Amino acid sequence: MKKSLVAIGVIVAVGVVWTGASWYTGSKVESELNRVIVKTNDFFAVNTPEAGVIFKIENYKRGVFSSQADIVITSADSATPDDSIVFKTNIDHGPFPLSQVAKFNLMPKLAASQIELANNATTKELFEATKGKPFIVGSAVVGYSKSIDTNLELIPVEYNKDDIALSFSGSKFDISTSADLESVDASLVTDSLVMGKGDKSETMTLKGLKLVSNVKKSQYGFYTGTQEFVIADTDFNIPDTKFSFKDFKISSDTSINGEDVKGNIAYSIGDLKALGENLGSGQVTVAIEKLDAKALGKFVEQYNKALSEGLASGDPTEATEKLAMEMMSTTLPELMKSKPVFSVSPLSWKNEAGQSSIDLNITFNQWNQDEMTALAMSNKVDEAVKKLISSFDFSMKLNKPMLVESMTQVMILDRGVPVDAETKKAMKEQVTGEFVGVQQMLTSDMFSSPFEEMFMTDEERAEKAKQKKSPWMIDSENDLTMTIKFAGNDLTFNNDKFTLAEFLTKMKVMSNPADEMDYDAEPAPEAEAAPGVGTELAPQEAAPAN
Repeated sequence: MKKSLVAIGVIVAVGVVWTGASWYTGSKVESELNRVIVKTNDFFAVNTPEAGVIFKIENYKRGVFSSQADIVITSADSATPDDSIVFKTNIDHGPFPLSQVAKFNLMPKLAASQIELANNATTKELFEATKGKPFIVGSAVVGYSKSIDTNLELIPVEYNKDDIALSFSGSKFDISTSADLESVDASLVTDSLVMGKGDKSETMTLKGLKLVSNVKKSQYGFYTGTQEFVIADTDFNIPDTKFSFKDFKISSDTSINGEDVKGNIAYSIGDLKALGENLGSGQVTVAIEKLDAKALGKFVEQYNKALSEGLASGDPTEATEKLAMEMMSTTLPELMKSKPVFSVSPLSWKNEAGQSSIDLNITFNQWNQDEMTALAMSNKVDEAVKKLISSFDFSMKLNKPMLVESMTQVMILDRGVPVDAETKKAMKEQVTGEFVGVQQMLTSDMFSSPFEEMFMTDEERAEKAKQKKSPWMIDSENDLTMTIKFAGNDLTFNNDKFTLAEFLTKMKVMSNPADEMDYDAEPAPEAEAAPGVGTELAPQEAAPAN
């Protein structure tokens, strides 16, 4: 009997403690929820001011073990209170939220909330499509460290009304944030989305959508980390615009090393098809490193502030134009403080006939706009270029069979209808003949001008024909290639070597400095004095006597 009383006493004590702890935690939940809303609004105002999104809390009702609240999302241009999206939340208080205990998750938490989209004027049609079920449901768990783990589910939808058809497989959205959104890890996964007309005469199909983001806020105010967006399969079945592609991907990676920023963004696409033609696949990666982090943080802050003010005044264009002018004179030179390196490598496109590619690498100097302008205006363009960049590497390879195939496919796309093998063969023969002229232009002497040669004498043309040719591109068996390397004062264009001033002079970007010096050194011709003005006339010899 005593043991039973002791057990009952322990249970009562635990219940009292739990009740007291839940009541106390409940008093903290409301203030923490308000803090999260403020931080969320700050995040959107700073990072995406153009969105104009505003979060707020309404109808908060606090209980002992749980509370209820509405999370209301509006935009800056919302005309009425009905222009809002509302999420209903039921918040279980910690330290052991009942919804978490039911899942055997016994780690202490500040709160755990069940979330679902509310049916209102804005979401009415969406609820019709889901046959009365909330389109978004999920949960959010708040830790005592102020971290938040949110798991949302977008339920499947089948909708066909007013000649609009929609088939959505559903989606899972998971996001974890640390205190004050210092770090954000998010993922969104969807199997398929099909949209189009009710009779399926026009459809857009997306399969295998995935968005992953893992970022942290740097000490300079902007976020660094990795992000990736993927669509495995895309198909547009629209009259006169039928095309598809696979493995579309955008990825980025940004990091800070010391006081410098390093980042890249890459795009790729595979099996781009249209009118029965496989146009090929391509990729491009743009990267920059040694960008001054402090200056970048300042620029991001200025940009978001200017855009926010522009949106508030109703004229964002004027604000961004003003910022662009300031960027040219002040911000860009500050960003160049660490002599950043910009690269595009690779930029390539491949089809069944071959592959063409471009690679570019530029190292910048810290420069002064006024100084560079003064140099360029005084015919010192070479010095202005050297002030701007310290090295420049460029290479391009154009595969001739690949170009002929692509030009043939462009002809087919211009016709707007698929063609049979024989027709395509005839079109390719036509393109091959036309490509001879293109190739002649690409391999012509870059320092010659057909317009100038029109005014040459036969002797001048003959003399010019003896001079060494400097072609834009080198012709090999299957490829046309171009390489440019510049460092210090030396420039190599394909196999030809120049000083920078020599090259720019030959390209007529600047006049020959030597000619200019000769012109300045040549004395001005003396003016011929007029008779009787400032001179004495010599006496004429006497005429012989008759």
